[in-house]
Amino acid sequence: QMDWGDNPDLVDESVTIQGREHIKLMVVLVGDIIDLECQVLFTSLPVSEITWKMNGAIINQTDNPIVETKDGDVFIEEHLKIKNTTEEMDGDTVTCEYAKGEYADRVEVSLNVFKLKIETSEEVCETCHGNLKLIFKESKRSSQDEQNVDRRIKTRIEEMTNVQSDEITVDSDEYSITISIATVKNNQAILDMKPKLLINGLRYSTLSDCKCGYNGATLWIVILLLASVAM
Repeated sequence: QMDWGDNPDLVDESVTIQGREHIKLMVVLVGDIIDLECQVLFTSLPVSEITWKMNGAIINQTDNPIVETKDGDVFIEEHLKIKNTTEEMDGDTVTCEYAKGEYADRVEVSLNVFKLKIETSEEVCETCHGNLKLIFKESKRSSQDEQNVDRRIKTRIEEMTNVQSDEITVDSDEYSITISIATVKNNQAILDMKPKLLINGLRYSTLSDCKCGYNGATLWIVILLLASVAM
Protein backbone atom coordinates (compact mmCIF):
# COMPACT_ATOMS: atom_id res chain seq x y z
CA GLN A 1 0.00 0.00 0.00
CA MET A 2 1.31 3.46 -0.97
CA ASP A 3 0.20 7.01 -0.33
CA TRP A 4 1.32 10.64 -0.47
CA GLY A 5 2.31 12.49 2.69
CA ASP A 6 0.23 15.41 3.92
CA ASN A 7 0.40 18.44 1.62
CA PRO A 8 -2.37 21.06 1.43
CA ASP A 9 -1.74 21.56 -2.30
CA LEU A 10 -2.58 17.90 -3.02
CA VAL A 11 -6.28 17.42 -3.70
CA ASP A 12 -8.43 14.53 -4.87
CA GLU A 13 -10.12 14.55 -8.25
CA SER A 14 -13.64 15.91 -7.82
CA VAL A 15 -15.12 12.81 -9.40
CA THR A 16 -13.25 9.64 -8.51
CA ILE A 17 -13.22 7.14 -11.35
CA GLN A 18 -12.56 3.50 -10.60
CA GLY A 19 -8.92 2.73 -11.31
CA ARG A 20 -7.79 6.33 -10.70
CA GLU A 21 -7.91 6.29 -6.90
CA HIS A 22 -4.11 6.51 -6.81
CA ILE A 23 -4.08 9.83 -8.70
CA LYS A 24 -4.12 13.24 -7.03
CA LEU A 25 -4.00 16.79 -8.39
CA MET A 26 -1.48 19.34 -7.13
CA VAL A 27 -2.22 23.07 -7.23
CA VAL A 28 1.02 25.04 -7.58
CA LEU A 29 2.10 28.53 -8.64
CA VAL A 30 4.92 29.43 -11.01
CA GLY A 31 8.08 29.70 -8.90
CA ASP A 32 6.91 27.26 -6.21
CA ILE A 33 9.26 24.68 -4.72
CA ILE A 34 7.40 21.38 -4.82
CA ASP A 35 8.05 18.90 -2.00
CA LEU A 36 6.41 15.52 -2.53
CA GLU A 37 6.54 12.86 0.16
CA CYS A 38 6.00 9.30 -1.02
CA GLN A 39 5.08 6.66 1.55
CA VAL A 40 5.33 2.88 1.29
CA LEU A 41 3.14 1.75 4.15
CA PHE A 42 3.92 -1.98 4.32
CA THR A 43 6.93 -3.87 2.97
CA SER A 44 9.75 -6.05 4.32
CA LEU A 45 13.51 -6.00 4.72
CA PRO A 46 15.62 -5.64 2.71
CA VAL A 47 13.64 -2.85 1.07
CA SER A 48 13.68 -2.10 -2.64
CA GLU A 49 14.41 1.32 -4.12
CA ILE A 50 11.62 3.78 -4.80
CA THR A 51 11.46 4.94 -8.42
CA TRP A 52 10.37 8.49 -9.27
CA LYS A 53 9.27 9.48 -12.76
CA MET A 54 8.16 12.70 -14.42
CA ASN A 55 6.13 12.18 -17.57
CA GLY A 56 7.43 8.62 -17.62
CA ALA A 57 11.13 9.52 -17.42
CA ILE A 58 13.12 8.49 -14.33
CA ILE A 59 14.34 11.35 -12.13
CA ASN A 60 16.92 11.07 -9.38
CA GLN A 61 16.97 14.32 -7.37
CA THR A 62 15.48 12.72 -4.25
CA ASP A 63 16.41 12.77 -0.59
CA ASN A 64 17.68 9.59 1.03
CA PRO A 65 14.77 7.34 2.05
CA ILE A 66 13.77 6.94 5.68
CA VAL A 67 13.14 3.31 6.62
CA GLU A 68 11.33 2.53 9.87
CA THR A 69 10.39 -0.81 11.42
CA LYS A 70 7.55 -1.22 13.90
CA ASP A 71 6.08 -4.48 15.17
CA GLY A 72 7.59 -6.35 12.24
CA ASP A 73 6.15 -3.96 9.64
CA VAL A 74 8.50 -1.88 7.51
CA PHE A 75 7.67 1.65 6.33
CA ILE A 76 9.50 3.81 3.79
CA GLU A 77 9.31 7.57 3.33
CA GLU A 78 11.11 9.44 0.57
CA HIS A 79 10.95 13.05 -0.65
CA LEU A 80 11.25 14.54 -4.11
CA LYS A 81 11.85 18.29 -4.40
CA ILE A 82 11.27 20.20 -7.63
CA LYS A 83 12.68 23.71 -7.54
CA ASN A 84 11.41 26.69 -9.52
CA THR A 85 8.17 25.39 -10.98
CA THR A 86 7.57 26.77 -14.49
CA GLU A 87 4.38 27.30 -16.45
CA GLU A 88 5.55 24.70 -18.98
CA MET A 89 5.09 22.06 -16.24
CA ASP A 90 1.31 22.47 -16.24
CA GLY A 91 -0.20 19.05 -16.92
CA ASP A 92 3.01 17.17 -16.11
CA THR A 93 2.70 13.99 -14.07
CA VAL A 94 4.94 12.75 -11.26
CA THR A 95 4.79 9.12 -10.16
CA CYS A 96 6.30 7.30 -7.21
CA GLU A 97 6.68 3.55 -7.78
CA TYR A 98 7.70 0.65 -5.57
CA ALA A 99 8.08 -3.03 -6.34
CA LYS A 100 9.26 -6.04 -4.40
CA GLY A 101 8.71 -9.63 -5.40
CA GLU A 102 5.19 -9.99 -6.75
CA TYR A 103 4.10 -6.71 -5.17
CA ALA A 104 4.08 -3.50 -7.24
CA ASP A 105 2.25 -0.25 -6.69
CA ARG A 106 2.45 3.43 -7.52
CA VAL A 107 0.91 6.80 -6.72
CA GLU A 108 0.61 9.67 -9.16
CA VAL A 109 0.28 13.44 -9.12
CA SER A 110 -0.89 15.67 -11.97
CA LEU A 111 0.45 19.24 -11.70
CA ASN A 112 -1.94 22.16 -12.08
CA VAL A 113 0.43 25.12 -12.54
CA PHE A 114 -1.02 28.64 -12.38
CA LYS A 115 0.81 31.64 -13.87
CA LEU A 116 0.21 35.33 -13.11
CA LYS A 117 -0.47 38.30 -15.36
CA ILE A 118 -0.80 41.88 -14.08
CA GLU A 119 -2.80 44.49 -15.95
CA THR A 120 -2.62 48.21 -15.27
CA SER A 121 -2.94 51.58 -17.01
CA GLU A 122 -0.30 53.99 -18.22
CA GLU A 123 -1.48 56.49 -15.61
CA VAL A 124 -0.89 54.03 -12.77
CA CYS A 125 2.49 53.18 -14.24
CA GLU A 126 3.47 56.85 -14.44
CA THR A 127 2.15 57.94 -11.02
CA CYS A 128 2.57 54.66 -9.12
CA HIS A 129 -0.82 55.26 -7.52
CA GLY A 130 -3.97 53.27 -8.21
CA ASN A 131 -5.05 49.70 -8.72
CA LEU A 132 -3.68 46.66 -10.46
CA LYS A 133 -5.58 43.67 -11.79
CA LEU A 134 -3.93 40.36 -10.92
CA ILE A 135 -5.01 37.47 -13.14
CA PHE A 136 -4.16 33.88 -12.21
CA LYS A 137 -4.62 31.29 -14.94
CA GLU A 138 -3.55 27.72 -15.47
CA SER A 139 -0.79 27.69 -18.04
CA LYS A 140 -1.89 25.06 -20.57
CA ARG A 141 -5.32 23.78 -19.62
CA SER A 142 -8.42 24.63 -17.64
CA SER A 143 -9.40 22.81 -14.46
CA GLN A 144 -12.29 25.08 -13.53
CA ASP A 145 -14.67 22.11 -13.43
CA GLU A 146 -12.42 20.48 -10.82
CA GLN A 147 -14.06 21.78 -7.66
CA ASN A 148 -11.15 20.79 -5.42
CA VAL A 149 -8.66 22.64 -7.65
CA ASP A 150 -10.99 25.64 -7.69
CA ARG A 151 -11.14 25.75 -3.89
CA ARG A 152 -7.38 25.32 -3.48
CA ILE A 153 -6.32 28.00 -5.98
CA LYS A 154 -8.71 30.45 -4.32
CA THR A 155 -7.10 29.66 -0.97
CA ARG A 156 -3.62 30.16 -2.46
CA ILE A 157 -4.67 33.56 -3.83
CA GLU A 158 -6.16 34.55 -0.47
CA GLU A 159 -2.97 33.54 1.35
CA MET A 160 -0.75 35.40 -1.11
CA THR A 161 -2.71 38.66 -1.32
CA ASN A 162 -4.76 38.80 1.91
CA VAL A 163 -8.02 39.24 -0.02
CA GLN A 164 -11.27 37.54 0.89
CA SER A 165 -12.74 34.74 -1.19
CA ASP A 166 -15.66 36.89 -2.34
CA GLU A 167 -13.18 39.41 -3.79
CA ILE A 168 -11.92 36.85 -6.30
CA THR A 169 -13.66 37.02 -9.68
CA VAL A 170 -13.84 33.84 -11.73
CA ASP A 171 -14.28 34.36 -15.48
CA SER A 172 -13.96 31.25 -17.61
CA ASP A 173 -10.58 29.82 -16.53
CA GLU A 174 -9.19 33.03 -14.99
CA TYR A 175 -9.14 34.05 -11.32
CA SER A 176 -8.70 37.81 -10.88
CA ILE A 177 -8.49 40.36 -8.09
CA THR A 178 -8.10 44.13 -8.08
CA ILE A 179 -5.78 45.57 -5.45
CA SER A 180 -3.70 48.68 -5.00
CA ILE A 181 -0.03 49.07 -5.79
CA ALA A 182 0.57 49.86 -2.12
CA THR A 183 -0.77 46.43 -1.17
CA VAL A 184 1.53 44.46 -3.44
CA LYS A 185 4.66 46.59 -3.85
CA ASN A 186 6.56 44.58 -1.23
CA ASN A 187 4.91 41.23 -1.86
CA GLN A 188 7.83 38.92 -2.62
CA ALA A 189 5.51 35.99 -3.33
CA ILE A 190 4.04 37.91 -6.27
CA LEU A 191 7.47 38.89 -7.60
CA ASP A 192 8.66 35.29 -7.34
CA MET A 193 6.02 34.33 -9.91
CA LYS A 194 7.73 36.60 -12.49
CA PRO A 195 4.37 37.89 -13.73
CA LYS A 196 3.84 39.36 -17.17
CA LEU A 197 3.04 43.08 -16.95
CA LEU A 198 0.57 44.61 -19.40
CA ILE A 199 0.07 48.37 -19.63
CA ASN A 200 -3.09 49.40 -21.51
CA GLY A 201 -3.22 45.88 -22.91
CA LEU A 202 0.34 45.91 -24.24
CA ARG A 203 3.21 43.94 -22.77
CA TYR A 204 6.18 46.09 -21.81
CA SER A 205 9.58 44.49 -21.47
CA THR A 206 12.02 47.34 -20.91
CA LEU A 207 12.50 49.59 -17.92
CA SER A 208 12.24 52.77 -20.00
CA ASP A 209 8.69 51.83 -21.06
CA CYS A 210 7.45 52.58 -17.55
CA LYS A 211 8.09 56.09 -16.24
CA CYS A 212 7.93 55.12 -12.58
CA GLY A 213 10.82 56.53 -10.61
CA TYR A 214 13.20 54.75 -8.28
CA ASN A 215 11.71 55.98 -4.99
CA GLY A 216 10.78 53.52 -2.31
CA ALA A 217 7.08 53.63 -3.11
CA THR A 218 7.67 52.47 -6.68
CA LEU A 219 10.74 50.28 -6.49
CA TRP A 220 8.56 47.18 -6.67
CA ILE A 221 7.37 47.97 -10.21
CA VAL A 222 10.97 48.42 -11.33
CA ILE A 223 11.72 44.95 -10.01
CA LEU A 224 8.58 43.66 -11.73
CA LEU A 225 9.71 45.03 -15.07
CA LEU A 226 13.14 43.48 -14.64
CA ALA A 227 11.46 40.17 -13.91
CA SER A 228 9.42 40.59 -17.09
CA VAL A 229 12.59 41.17 -19.10
CA ALA A 230 14.03 37.92 -17.76
CA MET A 231 11.05 35.87 -19.02
